[in-house]
Amino acid sequence: MKTRHIVISLITASIISTGALAKVDKNNLSLSTYPVPLSSAVSDEFYAFSSRVPAPDVAALQENIPSNSEEWRAFIKSRDKTAIKRAESLAQQLGVTIEKDSIAGVDVYWVTPKTVAPELKDKLLVAIQGGAYLLNSGLASTIEASMIATHMQIPAIAIDYSKAPDFPAPAARNDIIKVWNELLKTRSAENMVMGGSSAGGSLSLAVTQALNKQKIPTPAALYIGTPGVDMTMTGDSRFINEGLDHILGSWRGLSTAMVDAYVGELHHSDPVVSPINGSFDNFPPVYLITGTRDLLLSDTVRLHRALKRAGSVAELNVYEGQSHADYAIAYGTSESQEHYQALSEFFYGYLVR
Repeated sequence: MKTRHIVISLITASIISTGALAKVDKNNLSLSTYPVPLSSAVSDEFYAFSSRVPAPDVAALQENIPSNSEEWRAFIKSRDKTAIKRAESLAQQLGVTIEKDSIAGVDVYWVTPKTVAPELKDKLLVAIQGGAYLLNSGLASTIEASMIATHMQIPAIAIDYSKAPDFPAPAARNDIIKVWNELLKTRSAENMVMGGSSAGGSLSLAVTQALNKQKIPTPAALYIGTPGVDMTMTGDSRFINEGLDHILGSWRGLSTAMVDAYVGELHHSDPVVSPINGSFDNFPPVYLITGTRDLLLSDTVRLHRALKRAGSVAELNVYEGQSHADYAIAYGTSESQEHYQALSEFFYGYLVR
């Protein structure tokens, strides 16, 4: 009898749903226009942070987009100036030391935390900073490296890879591979981990896929934070979270223009820029993080499924109410501390055995 009631309930629900959608194009459903309040199911610190961040202006993101190299350079310079100041302030706050170097012709920064765990002194975090493939050059490339190095008490190297529009794909990926190959001359792959957020996460995937193809040892584990794994307008969250993600705001407009500058002459679905279309066979363990308001939530979820289907170890972490990379931007909140602690433990498990 209970089974019959369940079946009847499901049929009834189906009829109700069908009736409600009868006049709607089944291939183009409409989103509710009901206002979405800030999530209260978060820490007081994160709620306070969210309440201070302005809501994205989706309309404005469709306008005043740089149209030539000169305008892009001015756009990048303005934002990098702010990011460099944040990197300097963060380094001072955390007590990390940063030394600039060059490896295989690529600028890098050695980041050493105030305290290095004895068992990690010969290990290395290879940090790939995000920034939509255009931003966070120079000292700005050390921001998340400083955070992770401090929490994990591990030495790090931040790779200041080539950026678009002057250097479109695959320049960034190739720079990282050059540095990785040089590191392998004096270190074992099993003693290094790699990763970063946003573009940093996507590039870490593309690099690992290329290393596997070339039969070059890959990192012991990867950190992939809210990556854009598909350069086409694909995935529910690209639509559902438009206007909710207070960091990216919208995939349409400025984000698409930045992606176009990065993709260059390649096709948007090429695995070099859209790693979701590449192979995930023989991947190292992967730590993934995203948020319910992240424009790239679907990218992270799709990646998690692809990794699991390929038989890889993949840990997916989804935080309530968070937009794109809020865990790094709202640094110091309970959620941020929880994330970096969990990431540190994940990496530690594969570096120290």
